[in-house]
Amino acid sequence: MSDKQPMDKKLTLIIVLWLGLILLLNGCQGKSSPIKENQLRDAALRNTTEHGVDKQTLIQQNGVLVVGTAITNPFEFYDPEGDLVGLDIDIANFIAQELGVDVQFVEMSFANLIPALQENKVDMTIAAMYITPEREDLVDFSNPYIETGLVMVIQPEMKTTIKSVEDLKGKRVGVKIGSTGANYAQELVSQGTPLQVTEYKDTFTSLLDLEVNRVDVVFNDYLNTLTYIKDSQSQLSIVMDEKAEVIYLSKVGLGIGVPEGNQEFLKFINETLRKMKQTGDFQKSYETWLMPNGD
Repeated sequence: MSDKQPMDKKLTLIIVLWLGLILLLNGCQGKSSPIKENQLRDAALRNTTEHGVDKQTLIQQNGVLVVGTAITNPFEFYDPEGDLVGLDIDIANFIAQELGVDVQFVEMSFANLIPALQENKVDMTIAAMYITPEREDLVDFSNPYIETGLVMVIQPEMKTTIKSVEDLKGKRVGVKIGSTGANYAQELVSQGTPLQVTEYKDTFTSLLDLEVNRVDVVFNDYLNTLTYIKDSQSQLSIVMDEKAEVIYLSKVGLGIGVPEGNQEFLKFINETLRKMKQTGDFQKSYETWLMPNGD
């Protein structure tokens, strides 16, 4: 009983700290007026390139930029007032402002983002998505707007047990469906590493299961993990080497996705990202959402 009580207390604390966020994720909407994927109609289809008119022009003619996103704190999440906020949301709003149009966010599962682009359900996607060769075969990406990477997240007591990928044999691994972490886990399995892989709809649930030892390790984004640890006052750790440097399973950039063949629109996005950094707006957003306490 003595082991169970601290664990229950720990789980209760985490749930309380995140309860407001979870409730908001399940239905609250704010100033950004996001809609769910099943509420999406033909808004983006109006912006489909036709008759030689580029997507950027069509977006401006129709007056709305349709943006697909998936909740990934601190890049996109709901604040206590129910507003959709975060670094990615600021970037999308900045792009819409430069286009001179309104923005319509469409919240969906992470795994549905690329299919939504392929089917022209959205004009662009932004959701802390890694730029990978596999994804670049399906859609086009902007230049990276931030660098991050895939890491291993563990309980503190596992520091002496899991020091590298070689130590994962036989371990229970948590990953988000459709993520780079899920692909990495499957690659390890295909290469002969015995893993028990559990897939989750969202990152938060995988980390919550790690907190109560339902999995041994979670493959997750570095920046997202830092935010979780800080906001939930968690004791979870990121695996590091002997020099106390983060061990990245992969180190990549985050990019904005657009349907293939829209090079002029992609060029505009890259120019806008560059402008956002030159004006200082990007740094301001970065400090607001990724370094909320000035760390």
